[in-house]
Amino acid sequence: MNILNFKDSCCTINTISETTNIITGRGGLPFILRYIENIKFHKLIKDHVSKFSKSSKGVKPDCMLRQILAFFIDGTYKAISGFDSLKQDAGYAAALEIKRDSLVSSHSVKRFFKKFTFPKSAVFRMILNQLFIWRLKVEKPDSIVVDMDTVVLNNDDALTRHGVSPTYKNVKGFQPLQLTWNNMVIDAMFRRGSAHSNHGNDVIESMTRIVNLIRNNYSKDVPIILTCDSGFLDENNLHYFHTVLNILFVCNGKMYNSVKDYAGSVPDDAFAQFKSDTCTWNYLEFGSRLKSWNSIGFLRTIYTHLVCDEDGQYLLDFARPDSVLYTNIGVHKECSQALKDTTMASLVECEGIISLAHGRGKSELTNRSLKEFMVTEKLPFKRFGMNSAYYYLMLIGHFLMSSYNRDIVESEIIPINKSSRPQTIRRCLIDFAAQIVSTGNTIRLQVMKGVQKAMNLIRLWEYCCNPSIPHI
Repeated sequence: MNILNFKDSCCTINTISETTNIITGRGGLPFILRYIENIKFHKLIKDHVSKFSKSSKGVKPDCMLRQILAFFIDGTYKAISGFDSLKQDAGYAAALEIKRDSLVSSHSVKRFFKKFTFPKSAVFRMILNQLFIWRLKVEKPDSIVVDMDTVVLNNDDALTRHGVSPTYKNVKGFQPLQLTWNNMVIDAMFRRGSAHSNHGNDVIESMTRIVNLIRNNYSKDVPIILTCDSGFLDENNLHYFHTVLNILFVCNGKMYNSVKDYAGSVPDDAFAQFKSDTCTWNYLEFGSRLKSWNSIGFLRTIYTHLVCDEDGQYLLDFARPDSVLYTNIGVHKECSQALKDTTMASLVECEGIISLAHGRGKSELTNRSLKEFMVTEKLPFKRFGMNSAYYYLMLIGHFLMSSYNRDIVESEIIPINKSSRPQTIRRCLIDFAAQIVSTGNTIRLQVMKGVQKAMNLIRLWEYCCNPSIPHI
């Protein structure tokens, strides 16, 4: 009779015991925290939030925010009560490079967020904007493509929250308006769930804010292109973008009968064809304007007809989805000429515009990445201002993690995809065992030899201590 030797007898665990050694399962946390420290982020925090400290007692705001950001980046716990569990963990305190007594409790965190009404939470929006300008100065793009969209935070089964209301996804929650660039959220307006895409003056206010930020702090001449869906197709918006902000836009339109009738009346040989890596479209370019528009003239209009989908299947006529794009690229002569002088000059042509518009799915990946970083979409507080501050801090944490990932990948320190999602980054770069040992005047983070070699941790630590990029 064969006996399966599924383990070695000399390796059998016989008992469980405690150890006084300081061990953590988040050995990668000191790396990203050191990176954040050395890009001078905490100086930025101190400049903005020191005024919220009304007493010399207790944890300072910059220390509180450091622990909150570490909590978000770690992503182990969904609820604020997770701070109470972490407070008992000496290894976690050592990873944060603080004494265990300095770890904050959930009650301390709640008291901190109680200081923020909705207007006061705008301080974190300012910090997010300054991170965006820092990132522009690091990457130095010669043109900037910004995408506008809303994201629904599902709080349907959460306790009553101020501002939670029905959304277009048939759930109750919040619906912030977000601007994304390069797979990072660069600005946002925290709003109630019933605030639709084109609610009030939100679109114009948000774009004015970000354009002025770019013009005043990065470049007065860099071409700015806005992409958005049909929810933002409004005459006032487009007129303001074109004449006041002097930016380019590509906006998906609604398929009105007038557009369909015109496209149907044009002979087939008038259509051109565009092939991407996955799909094939027939397209028609013409000038048009909606009947309800008074303040804006004819826009460049591109009607697209999908022929072959991403699975390589050719579609019958009745099954082919059509779309229409409205843009001022080519209409706004000055901005279009500036765009021709950049590395994105192809956007002046129809095929470039189609590729840009149909590539908007990347912004959806940004929203998915953000929700994965948040662990749960349920915001923890009842007050709108507190949840607003919590949401903006989540955006800041996500931005810092994305920057960390982008910088270390570009430096080829570790072999992980630049577009890796938060859970991948957490599993690869944060969740490995380490022991913190104090010898003499030195505190050493010790990891297994195999982990060190696989993740190139010695070089990664050197980079985090001396990032080869401008600080904030």
